[in-house]
Amino acid sequence: MTSAKRAGIPTTIIVVGLMLFSMFFGAGNLVFPPQLGQQAGTNYWPAILGFLSTGVVLPMLAIIAVAVSGAGLGDIAKRTGKVFAMIFPALIYLSIGAFYAIPRTANVAYEMGFVGPTGISGTVALLLFVVAFFALSLWLSLRRAGIVDALGKYLTPALLTLIVILVIVGSARLSAAPSAPSEEYASSPFTSGILEGYLTMDSLAALVFGIVVLLSLYSRGVPAGRPSVIACIMSGVVGAVLLGLVYLGLGHLGRSVGQQFNNGAELLAYASHVALGSAGSWVFSGIVLLACLTTAVGLITSTASYFATLIPAVDYRGWSIIFTIIGALMANLGLTVILDIAAPLNALLYPVAVTLIFLTLIQAALRFRLVWAYRLPVALAAVFALNDLLRSFDIEIGRAIPAIMKLPLYGQGLSWILPVAILAAICIVIDKIRGLPIQSPSEIARRSTLLHDLPETETTA
Repeated sequence: MTSAKRAGIPTTIIVVGLMLFSMFFGAGNLVFPPQLGQQAGTNYWPAILGFLSTGVVLPMLAIIAVAVSGAGLGDIAKRTGKVFAMIFPALIYLSIGAFYAIPRTANVAYEMGFVGPTGISGTVALLLFVVAFFALSLWLSLRRAGIVDALGKYLTPALLTLIVILVIVGSARLSAAPSAPSEEYASSPFTSGILEGYLTMDSLAALVFGIVVLLSLYSRGVPAGRPSVIACIMSGVVGAVLLGLVYLGLGHLGRSVGQQFNNGAELLAYASHVALGSAGSWVFSGIVLLACLTTAVGLITSTASYFATLIPAVDYRGWSIIFTIIGALMANLGLTVILDIAAPLNALLYPVAVTLIFLTLIQAALRFRLVWAYRLPVALAAVFALNDLLRSFDIEIGRAIPAIMKLPLYGQGLSWILPVAILAAICIVIDKIRGLPIQSPSEIARRSTLLHDLPETETTA
């Protein structure tokens, strides 16, 4: 009897949803909402709604896209072309994995969760902390059959408990009136909130974490096809609702502080001290450490799963060790170096990833196969993304092509949205005229490379 049958699919959905929340909720997710609450001030609601649109709704749509496709990111990317399917997923995994988010989890955990309450710092302290942090992360990641229990049943409830204590007690003791909004939130709070939600990187992470969700459901006895699609979507809803509630609570806490801080970390450290006294720094430390640990485990697990299918000569265990070592080495370079590497990659990947998400959702609602609607809009999104990448290096192509600079939201790096949407609509009409048949989710799942990476020992409890 499978574990899903013994425990019940509803229980499995809740536990996997808790696991998904814990993987999403890293240090950035912790500090961005209170920082937004403080800076948006009286324009809090339009700002937080913008933040939720890209920090919660878009990642939720990405999870749904993975679910309805019945496949992982690599299989979705194949719809655009074989070369693209090899390059793009690898860049996604490396960007939010070994070259950015994995080392960032250890670095932020050290700065915010260890140095703060202990007062211990220095090169040796960082090295020892990073080794201990990644040793624990690797141990949890190698327990693939137990990752749902480790994250969903134990670490996530502990994380949520600490956050709830901080938000409730902090909100009761901090009741300052909202301040006037900062410059960026004064004129366009909703757009500024959207851009702030982008910084969580959860839209990219959702395409990666989708593999972990599906494998977790399969390992607990949920069959491929319609049952796994529904269970994956419902698990995504659980994770998204929790994210939204936590963001609202932290955002409200930020707008109630009544003082100005350089960043969300300083704000939360102050709120923790006001709310809980001398124990506040340890509560804040616990929140940061748990948030970073659960995200590191999710990233190592999903990245290793993907590369084990891409280069099967090295198995999941081997890739987990490789990416853990890379993450540890990168973490010792410092957060500034990590951010310098990641920022250009994110500018390049986001438009393409969001385009793929929406096209996959549209495909699920159609009775004919999208071909040109994948290839041309994704290619156009990549062109605009390349322009944004060059702009990050102060190379402005728009000066040579003034029409580009006149597109809506050009200054915010979102000028690709309208042209890509128009081209996608045209291509969908072309694909409808061609009328190629579609594959069912169960057939796609049967052929999906992610299923080839699922050990038989994980299909039963």
